[in-house]
Order: sequence, then C-alpha cells, then structure tokens
Amino acid sequence: MRIIILTLLLFFCCTSNIAAQDDYLVSTSANQDISISEEEQFIKQNFPMQFLCKWTPGIKFMFNPSGHDQFLPILSFCENEKEVESTTLKHKILTFVGTEEISKELSIGTNYSTRFLFECEGKKYYYEFKNIRLDEICEKNPRACINGLVYLQDVDTAKELLIGRKVYIQSESARIDDTNNYSGYQDIAIPTNLEATITAIGVGNQTCPVKIIFKDNQDHSFYLELALSRTNSGMDLNNFQAEKKMKYFSNAISFTNKRLDNIEALKNKYIGLTIYPKKMLEAQRITFHEDSPTKSRVHLPRYTILNIKDIIISSVPNTQAVLSVTDKNGAVYEIEVDLKYDIIIKNDNYIEDLFGFGNIHQKYSGITEEHWEIISKGDLKEGMSTEECRLSIGNPIEIRLKKDTRFET
Repeated sequence: MRIIILTLLLFFCCTSNIAAQDDYLVSTSANQDISISEEEQFIKQNFPMQFLCKWTPGIKFMFNPSGHDQFLPILSFCENEKEVESTTLKHKILTFVGTEEISKELSIGTNYSTRFLFECEGKKYYYEFKNIRLDEICEKNPRACINGLVYLQDVDTAKELLIGRKVYIQSESARIDDTNNYSGYQDIAIPTNLEATITAIGVGNQTCPVKIIFKDNQDHSFYLELALSRTNSGMDLNNFQAEKKMKYFSNAISFTNKRLDNIEALKNKYIGLTIYPKKMLEAQRITFHEDSPTKSRVHLPRYTILNIKDIIISSVPNTQAVLSVTDKNGAVYEIEVDLKYDIIIKNDNYIEDLFGFGNIHQKYSGITEEHWEIISKGDLKEGMSTEECRLSIGNPIEIRLKKDTRFET
C-alpha cells in the first residue's frame, strides 16, 4: 500500500512539472496562407526549381561557361574519358540522359563517384562528382550545380509567358550589347520603375539563365539577365542581396506601377485624418454659386481644426498634391503640399512639416475659443496660462526659477 501511494505521488508531481513546463512552450500554426507578391506567385507557379539530384532525362541545357570556366575543361567524353575543350561545346545544347555510379576498389575500401551524362549531336559526355554518391550530393550541398550549364526550360517558359508584356523595371541599371567592349556589353543607368515592354528573350548565363530585352517608351532597347527557377544556378533566395538583389526576377521586375502603389499608400495614410496648421498657411477657399465653384485666396490661422477629405495628385510619379480639407463649419479649402520629404532639396511644403495631427483643441480642452483666437495670431493676453503662452509664442529662451515665487520668465 505504501509503495502504491508513493508511486501515485511521484506520478502527480511529474505530471504537474510537465504541465508547468508546457506553459512556456509555444508554437505557430503550421498551415498558414503567407501573402506573396504577384511576381513571386508568377515564379512559384511557372518556374519550379529542379534540384540536381532530381533531374529527369530529357532536361535541356545550353553549354555557356563564363569567366575562367570557359578556359577550363568541365566535361569529358564517355567513350574514352578524355576531357573536352569547353570552347568546342560553347552555345551547344546538351540533353541530360541520366546518371551512373562509378566504383573503385581501393586499399581503404570502395570509392564511389557519380557521373551526370549528357548527349549532344550524337556524342555523349559526362560531368563527374568525385568521391560521392548521388544521394549524398544534394544532402551535403542543396545548391550543388554543374558549371557552364544554362537551364533552357526557364528560357522557353519565359518566352511563352512574357514576350509582349508591359512591366516596370525596379533596377537602376541595365545593359546593352557592345561588341567593342571586352565583356561584350555596356552598363547603362535607367530610372527606377521604368515602364517598358518585353520584346525578346534568350539565353543568359548559368546563374541568370534568362536574358530579357526591353524597349521603353522612347524606343530605347536594353536587357537584364535574371534568375527565375534557380535551377543549376548554385544560388539560394537569400543570396540575392546587395549588388545581386536585382539579378532575381521578382526583385527586378514588377507587373504593376510601384509609384502608383506608393502614391495610393500615401493617400490612404492621410485621407480622413484630423489636422491643424502649425503656422498660418495660404489656401484656396472653394465656394459654390449655382453649382459653379469659385476659388478665393485666404490665410488659414494656426491651430484651425481641419479634416482631410481628399488628396489630388498633380501627376505621377510626383508627390506634389492638393489637400481638400474642411473646417468645423463645413467650409472647403485646398492647400498645396508635398506628400514626401526630399532630403536633397529640403522641400518646405512637406505635409508633416506644415501640419500637426489630431484635434489639438480637444487635447487642450481647457482653452477657450477666445484664447484660441489670440493664440492663433501669436499674441498674448494677461491671465493666459503657461501652456497657452507656449502655444502662442513658443518655448521660452530661458527659464529662471526664483526662490520666492518660482515663476517662469
């Protein structure tokens, strides 16, 4: 009986300890719909990544080594295992036909290597991963790739889906072909969010297999080389950072005008807000006579409570705008502002420099309408409180505390 009681006590103690520990362990839901951009969704649906170890026979590549790789042997002949000069295969199409495992008996045991086999114009070639079996290649290096092979399915799919499509280029630079340049191209600067039409698509390089040629509204042509599925690129998504960021399709290309999106976001940020001028502002008062609007120039005093009803953008991509506001009596005014601050020109009509946000009259509910009128003009009146004086003429240059009365000057 005593053993049973001790066992039960131990069970309940352990259970309570486990329950107490569980209170500190939290987790998120495994099944969630994570929002992704239209461009990311486009890649996800049409450009699935083919991991090296999952390649199936029939996949096609163009042999296009770049940099030092074009001067080094990459492939070997299957018939005699001799290395192939890379220049003899440049720009030729290789078809993947399968893999084979090569084993050699050594004094220390069996050594395994894996060969990836390709066919081109009736001849067979291979690329060898030495001292490793097929299932170990991607397990040890998920980004494993074969130098010089440009994945052609990305090019074919991009041709089918993108030629003729209008896009907005987010990169600040592009390239034009230049046979007089050692690299074969010339870098040029382009405006961010440039509207352009895709006119042609061809082969790029191993990392960025899709060469996309654009034409802007002035008939200027240029190109970008971009990664889509990342098949055989040797790149993870997090590798497309800093100078490589614009090498990935969804970073470099937008299907929508980002500036319009940004302008709409700015408009939505301010419409409906209660504001007040921080200083006397020029405005146009809108009055209606027989449904015909008339504008008259007025000066809005400081601290006039206004509500933003609408924002009219003068032209995109500019952020110059006209605020349509109403006062407490329903009078309508229009005020010119800039929705974005420019640190270079230091624009003096930036909306958040001109206005305070919120109902300042409610914040200082003890101030009478008579005093608000005095404060708005920057005047003082005997009997005004310290707070009212601060609102009217600003903070004092100096505060002196006297021992007898401790008043502020």
